[in-house]
Amino acid sequence: MKKTVVIGLDGTPYSLILKLTQQGICPNLSKLIPTGSLLEMKSTHPAVSSVAWASFITGMNPAKHGIFGFMERVPNKYDVYFPNSRHIMGMPLWDILRDYNKRSIVINMPSTYPASEMNGILIAGFVAIDLARASFPSSIVPTLKEMGYKIDVETQLIHESKDKLFDDLFLTLEKRTQAILHFMKNEVWDLFIGIFTETDRLHHFFWESLERNDQKYSPLFLEYYKRIDASIGKIMENIDGKTTLILLSDHGFCGLKQEVYINYWLKEEGFLKFKTNQPKSLSDIGEGSRAYCLDPGRIYINLIGREPNGCVELGNEYEQLRDTLISKLTELKDPETKINIIDKIHKREGIYKGKYFDIAPDLVIEPKHGYDLKGAINKESLFSKGIFSGMHTYDDAFVYVNNKNIIKHPLEIIDVTATILDSLDIPIPDDMDGVKFVKWN
Repeated sequence: MKKTVVIGLDGTPYSLILKLTQQGICPNLSKLIPTGSLLEMKSTHPAVSSVAWASFITGMNPAKHGIFGFMERVPNKYDVYFPNSRHIMGMPLWDILRDYNKRSIVINMPSTYPASEMNGILIAGFVAIDLARASFPSSIVPTLKEMGYKIDVETQLIHESKDKLFDDLFLTLEKRTQAILHFMKNEVWDLFIGIFTETDRLHHFFWESLERNDQKYSPLFLEYYKRIDASIGKIMENIDGKTTLILLSDHGFCGLKQEVYINYWLKEEGFLKFKTNQPKSLSDIGEGSRAYCLDPGRIYINLIGREPNGCVELGNEYEQLRDTLISKLTELKDPETKINIIDKIHKREGIYKGKYFDIAPDLVIEPKHGYDLKGAINKESLFSKGIFSGMHTYDDAFVYVNNKNIIKHPLEIIDVTATILDSLDIPIPDDMDGVKFVKWN
């Protein structure tokens, strides 16, 4: 019987994989590369984990699965909510397999909290807050508690010290690996998915340490990848040569130069107005506002009939406003280097298609590397820099498949889903956007 193992390294760039394997930091990955295909892959618009992993789970673009960001708009209100597993409208990969009597084990998958009933085992990842509600079936909870399983890294430790955060990064990786190996060895499965989100946390806080070759934290960064590589080695010891092995990341990563507050720019340019001088939330949007922004760089036009106090008519006025915003935003420059900070601005019809198209952002801004677009509304300047030193990128994600040649270019994360189904001889649903990218022998 065919089996497939999928290991996700959240936010790990293709370029970093190449660098670490060439330097001998990751010997297990180095052994894998000559025996399969390793290629760069594109993420989603926008390149955030909630959207990218939802696209992976379903093999669909956001207008079909309904997740467009880490937070979503409440219909007909200037308010937001944080989507969870119940807001993903497409059928998860493992439910498709269930219909073919295939059993799946899924560990630390973002966007799956609270855990839903399935044929197998599911441990939800980011942003799960309660282990019992993150686990299906409930019978696995005592086992997880006994091993000291950690849902996520305690990133707030950075406010105490970088050393404490690194200690927790290593501990969380240890517990994640322990859980993956336990269920891999002791359960029956056709598809096994294990996600390491710790890499994303590492990059957000310590990317600059690597780039600057920081005397203390650059070696720790590399040590972390040595341990990731050791975990992959242990996983490889528990699968045979006939098992399909897929490694992937959900987006790339790069150094962060500036955080860019788009709502500040919209306000300064007269596109956004507030009821108060110190707005605290979207509910403070005032009359006459024509556009507003949500993380990361999703612009919504204040449409008549869609927003509570919409003032822009769908049609020529809408199109002219979008074109004006595109024209003006593409001229934004870094105040120090004077280089443009915007790479592309996508109109929604160019990147989305599906049942939930109407709730999609009207524009999605794709920045150049180093410029992290934010939707905060209470900032007093366009540029700033917070505690993060690394940010997500749309390009430079990676995918690896053992013993096979990848035949599709360019690759997108939604293609992985179709490839997984095909590896298990499961028909690819007609409504799935992704296509298989491997020709099996």
